[in-house]
Amino acid sequence: QCGKPISHMSASDIITEVMRLPKGAKLVIMAPLVKEKKGTFADLLESLRHKGYVRAIVDGVMVRLDDEIELSKTKKHTIKAVIDRVVVKEESKERIAQDVEKALNLSYGEVEIEVVNFEEVELNRKDYHYSEHLACFDCKLSFEPLEPISFSFNSPKGACPDCDGLGIRYKLDLKKVIDQELPINDGAIKILYGFNKSYYFKFLTAFCEQNNIDIKSPYAELPEHQKKAILYGLPAAVTFTWKRHKLSRPWPGVIKIAHDMSSESKDFDDYMIETVCDGCNGHRLRPRSLAVKVEGKNIADIIDMPIEDSFKFFDNPENFSHFTEQQKLISESILKELQERLFFLYDVGLGYITLSRDARTISGGEAQRIRIASQIGSGLTGVMYVLDEPSIGLHERDTMRLIRTLQSLKEKGNSVIVVEHDKETILAADYIIDIGPGAGKFGGEVVFNGAAKKLKSAKTLTADYLWGRKEIEYKQKPISKKWLEINNVSLNNIENLSVKFPLSNFVCITGVSGSGKSSLILQTLLPTAKEILNRARKVNRVEGVEINGLEQLDKVIYLD
Repeated sequence: QCGKPISHMSASDIITEVMRLPKGAKLVIMAPLVKEKKGTFADLLESLRHKGYVRAIVDGVMVRLDDEIELSKTKKHTIKAVIDRVVVKEESKERIAQDVEKALNLSYGEVEIEVVNFEEVELNRKDYHYSEHLACFDCKLSFEPLEPISFSFNSPKGACPDCDGLGIRYKLDLKKVIDQELPINDGAIKILYGFNKSYYFKFLTAFCEQNNIDIKSPYAELPEHQKKAILYGLPAAVTFTWKRHKLSRPWPGVIKIAHDMSSESKDFDDYMIETVCDGCNGHRLRPRSLAVKVEGKNIADIIDMPIEDSFKFFDNPENFSHFTEQQKLISESILKELQERLFFLYDVGLGYITLSRDARTISGGEAQRIRIASQIGSGLTGVMYVLDEPSIGLHERDTMRLIRTLQSLKEKGNSVIVVEHDKETILAADYIIDIGPGAGKFGGEVVFNGAAKKLKSAKTLTADYLWGRKEIEYKQKPISKKWLEINNVSLNNIENLSVKFPLSNFVCITGVSGSGKSSLILQTLLPTAKEILNRARKVNRVEGVEINGLEQLDKVIYLD
């Protein structure tokens, strides 16, 4: 909570760290005993005198314990026992070790060091706190020992308690619940109108009548204070008759009723919208897991970096030069594994995506390269890899990267068999098998097999089209004067983009993998078109996007 570093250290680790302070540093070694607590603490001070201690720091001031010390019992105090005052030098090592041990024993595992001349010895701070426990003395918080599952959102030990590790929460979407153009009497509040909703509708109309709210005017025309009362309720009791019984109870508000309904019925999901969990800011982990940092970065900071940047972070030895010998020994194999895995992803052209990217937003080309990178990282040899048209969905630039990746699999002693139509992939192969001569009942024969350089002279349809002896003829239609416009798109790799599409034309969206094609069409245009043209309810629209021209269309059909 305070942002100060804490660590779990043994006594020998603490002694080593203290001895790493610059030679000539003047230290005050202290045992923290009381932190911001009320009381006179007369017994504690007397106990310190009895144990032979001469000085203490009381509320930031060094005092002698043989002086008369009177503390107000109504004020909060901080007390530290002064163990020793010593200068860092090689011959002081044994003395410092004894002082640290003494402080740890007195304060149950805590020791504080003040470097009096910190500026003189070129340190950037004067106070150092060490602990044998994972605990913060300032925040009065203790931590359980860290484990790998502390950083897993699939484990209760690591998952954010507010969203159960999902990173998202669902809240009521008032745009779906309320039809602004209808009056209350005609079903403006959708969830309280219709079959099996007569109780709530009766309750609402009685509330409106009691508070002079017009149920025959469009909801949009109601005053703001009346809308607020409908949504959030009022404490005054509402009297109404239901099934011959006279009832009197406060109107709880549409939002409260909606949340009660949502916990009882999955059908209510249509009225909810995904929002980022405010407990973990979408990072899915509990605060204590996110408090663990390496070189000032927690696990969320790392996975939010583009893979290229996170690879450079772990590949920079300066970021880990302050590790103790024990930490270096533990982290060596872990860092090597991280560097290798990140490099494989970077090497197949995925350096721009982040590890935190939702898998649902990964394009087909990106997903395929992730799978290939995982195979490169496995280091397997003597394996036969079979791929079915891996170039589908890839830009020419990315196809060349794919080819290099497939060749690296081959160079590791593996066999790579690819079913493919792409020219560059075909010509990059060591050996080609062309099946034909035609399709269906006209196929089923090997019409060519051999090295790629011999394919040019082969009399096959594949060779004819690859070398231009045959071409596809097509006619282009004049550009329509009707347009569909999308403005202010910011999603995944797209930032504040505006695009126009001519209607009644064949429009192709192209670009390198990860440039934002799927984000623009499948995650932005399609959901909005479904909601407006097809009256679809359960869609996740991108906020802030403006789309013009949909009124020129009848419906949208998605063919995957």
